[in-house]
Amino acid sequence: MRYKILFAAIIISFQAITTTCIAQDNTDKLKIVVIRHGEKPKKGDNLTCQGMNRAMQLPKLITKKFGVPDYIYVPSMGLDSQTKHSRMFQTVLPLAIKYNMKINSKHEEEDFAGLAADVKSKTGIVLLSWQHSSIPGVVAALGITEKELKWADDDYDSIWIITFHNGVASMARDKENLRPSADCSF
Repeated sequence: MRYKILFAAIIISFQAITTTCIAQDNTDKLKIVVIRHGEKPKKGDNLTCQGMNRAMQLPKLITKKFGVPDYIYVPSMGLDSQTKHSRMFQTVLPLAIKYNMKINSKHEEEDFAGLAADVKSKTGIVLLSWQHSSIPGVVAALGITEKELKWADDDYDSIWIITFHNGVASMARDKENLRPSADCSF
């Protein structure tokens, strides 16, 4: 009888340790794909025709490179008198429509810690479309320690990919290599 109790205690302890390790290693099952919104006009809050054409090409590109994302995030749109972050939403909208996905917009643009905690609690592929000037803060909050992170003002083509190994973040860079037309052909 004592051996059965001891064996049961060992099994329960092993399950608790395994569950804890799995919870801590969730990030190893996470890939975060970071893009900037499409091209913008000098004045105004929406995409240009070129930016919209880029957005229309993104579903094919993103799914070919990474698969269909499990989650999509954009900054809070602030739907009051301004729609400051509508470009990020417009950029991912064709992908969300094509795959009937929700777009998470609950985090403010500079809520780096809150966004990072939320995203790191997920598994699978997360697509972030964010304001280029805030992307370095986002990836730093996700654990990237690279110095001099900067997203150039005229760069609409980069992709930053964050993965984790044993809970440690690393980042790779890629390009969309899209050449969207500036014509309003959609």
